[in-house]
Amino acid sequence: MSFLVLLLILLFHPFVHAIDLDDSGSFTATGFYDLTGAKVLSGSAQGSSAAWMYQQWHCPCTIQNWEYVGVYEKSKGFQIDQESLVGVQLRKEFTPNFSVTGQFVMRAQNPNNGSSPSVDWLYASWSPSADSPITVQAGRLRIPLYYYSDYLYIGYSYPWVRPPPDVYGWPIYAYDGANISYHTQLGSSAWSMNASAWVGKFKQTYDAYDSLIYNAAPTTETWDHMVGGYVSATNSIFDVRAMVMKYRDTTEIYYTGTPTTGVSNLFTRIEGLSANMDYENWLVRAEIDRYQQVSAAVNIDNIYKYNLFGVGYKWGDFTPMITHSQYTTVAQNPALLQFIEAQSTNSLVVRWDFRANTALKVQYDDNKDKSKYPYPFFGDSRLLSVSLQGTF
Repeated sequence: MSFLVLLLILLFHPFVHAIDLDDSGSFTATGFYDLTGAKVLSGSAQGSSAAWMYQQWHCPCTIQNWEYVGVYEKSKGFQIDQESLVGVQLRKEFTPNFSVTGQFVMRAQNPNNGSSPSVDWLYASWSPSADSPITVQAGRLRIPLYYYSDYLYIGYSYPWVRPPPDVYGWPIYAYDGANISYHTQLGSSAWSMNASAWVGKFKQTYDAYDSLIYNAAPTTETWDHMVGGYVSATNSIFDVRAMVMKYRDTTEIYYTGTPTTGVSNLFTRIEGLSANMDYENWLVRAEIDRYQQVSAAVNIDNIYKYNLFGVGYKWGDFTPMITHSQYTTVAQNPALLQFIEAQSTNSLVVRWDFRANTALKVQYDDNKDKSKYPYPFFGDSRLLSVSLQGTF
């Protein structure tokens, strides 16, 4: 069965709750899907609207998924093969305080090395008791770098067609390791708090982000010695979250079949802060992050800053929203000033919740490429996206 046929079947599924896979109800399945299509309306690079090539892409073009290299090209018209996906999450509860969860995703576009469908999650959860505020998880999990990290590919969970790619997207997005979390109510107030800390590592052989976008050669990237944590607090209106993580970054580029270049054991630190509001019909989404890499050996001291701010209003079944996002590289080494990457995007999206667990979204993105490269990068672009997203 082809990916598209499977996805079309799920669009008309009869399920609205978790599916019981055994008589006891201890083995369940839930799922999600995104049928996303988009068209580049226009674009330019370095002040010229003439067509250009960037790596293997015919531009005008725009990248909307950095992790799996989802790139739309104007010459290809309306494309549905860059971000569409279907996923299923299986959960087996062995006891009230011990379970195993796996999340598997089949993507129309998956150039990363590995199986298809990909294994996004595969972990065990344990708590000292069924009502304990402490949970320990071990296995493969998604790195909680962003507010929507856990739901990044469950499009129904957020207002946009996709979270702004100016903010969301790095070459490594999972870790093999363990975490511990603690959840509690803050006194007699309406606020609750969740704190989590994690350790782990991840090695991505043939990392598409580096291999296709930047190096034009097979690249393996490893994030090692990951140590991170976040604290979040929420009530019925506000939700705030602060995160910090550090790790050691190693890349190996195989220009000639053997690793010939790259960086080794590069110290990296990521910090993030998000603040959201849902008050009556208004919603506000804000996130700001800072990413720093330092290596005296290769004279690198770069800071990457990225943020988003969006405001929306729920009007019956419709939610229009405007968002501004941006990404900027700050090179501390003057010799690297000609290799600065930066961009900003203004977006308008309208979400229509026309049936249970299903939303139709239409989004317009106006992206400005402010990078300073001696060659055309992805350039400016205007993109129109339409997406049908749901859960089952």
